[in-house]
Amino acid sequence: MKALAQVDLLARDLTIIEQCLPAHMLFLMMEECKKAGFELRADVMHHLNLAAVAPLSQIDMLSIARLSKRVDEAATALLRDLSPDDPRHGLYCCAQFILTLVDEGRWLDARNQAVLVALLLMDDVKDDRKDVKGEGAVWRLEERKWQKAARKILRRAMTLGFYTSSMRN
Repeated sequence: MKALAQVDLLARDLTIIEQCLPAHMLFLMMEECKKAGFELRADVMHHLNLAAVAPLSQIDMLSIARLSKRVDEAATALLRDLSPDDPRHGLYCCAQFILTLVDEGRWLDARNQAVLVALLLMDDVKDDRKDVKGEGAVWRLEERKWQKAARKILRRAMTLGFYTSSMRN
């Protein structure tokens, strides 16, 4: 009986990490973009940060600290493997990673703020209109690279033990 309870806790932990990880990765890349001088909407970052921690709200404080550390370590490892030269590239790769998880049924919460931010980012890239400074989206041609990088992130995440089965959440 004790072994069964331990298996249930491990499964719960894995599910929570999988729910937090994409939003946390996207948030970390948004922070890198801000450090590089790019402007990002503060409300979007706030909602994304809430999405990254929301799954932790259902567990005890000791588990929160332990799982937060695991989420951050996994996100850092995956982003280190991605190692984007330009933080915008990393940002769009993470957005595409989130959309890949949803498309493959590995993340079912399609109304999660991280999914909405990813959709917003990808939609913005496809917008031909000029921004307030009169600049157009120059990253449009990079979409295939982002999709390929997202698949690589997913494969790496799977080697770390995440998203190994679809329909988990």
